[in-house]
Amino acid sequence: MRTYIVEDEKPALQRLQNMLTEIPEIDIIGSTASGREAIVEIDTLQPELLLLDIHLSDMSGLDVLQLITSTPAVIFTTAYNQYAVQAFELRAVDYLLKPFSRERLQEAISRVREKKTTPEALKELFAQWQPPANYLTRFASRVGDKITMFTDDEVVYFTSESKFVYACLEEHRYLLNYTLSQLETRLDPEKFFRIHRSSIVNLNYVRKIEADSSGGYTITTLGRRPANLSVSRTAGKVLRNKLGW
Repeated sequence: MRTYIVEDEKPALQRLQNMLTEIPEIDIIGSTASGREAIVEIDTLQPELLLLDIHLSDMSGLDVLQLITSTPAVIFTTAYNQYAVQAFELRAVDYLLKPFSRERLQEAISRVREKKTTPEALKELFAQWQPPANYLTRFASRVGDKITMFTDDEVVYFTSESKFVYACLEEHRYLLNYTLSQLETRLDPEKFFRIHRSSIVNLNYVRKIEADSSGGYTITTLGRRPANLSVSRTAGKVLRNKLGW
């Protein structure tokens, strides 16, 4: 199986290569630490299997997958679990959380061999490793001596400005003691989606999504005071698929 690796950490790359050499059917045809170089080489070499890290130095592995024209089976390898929903919606065969064992890698490659890539199979796999739901549903924001309580259903979107994170409701916004990355991992993914490095939107408040001139998208929210929110190119494609638009 012709295999290409995209990994920007040398120790992780070496470890992965060592594990792959123990699997007889794997033929490593190339590797790179650069997302941009990966796009060119993947389309040139046409691998059957792509092992793809998500956090690269020059771009996201999710963007790489969006920009290649070839269609290898894809196994994501990453230390971050918050991208799993996007990975599976992009039809990844598997999602390996670092550090993973030889046995877990072999299991992922077996899935490629057995072509377990149907939506039903991916949903089953996602359910196997996804931790039990314990999502944030209530928030408290303190300003001076006043504490305001609200629920996740009231939040239209979360935004980050100058290192501060705010929950934006229809009438007011409230300062929170969370980072967006923390919120992304602790909010219900069926209800909330990170559309940009600076914002997470409540899907129940999405009125419309439109392509813009930069290649990304813009969301308009519902409510008495609609907001226009920027959506990254990769997130926009996943979001449209998620919403069935």
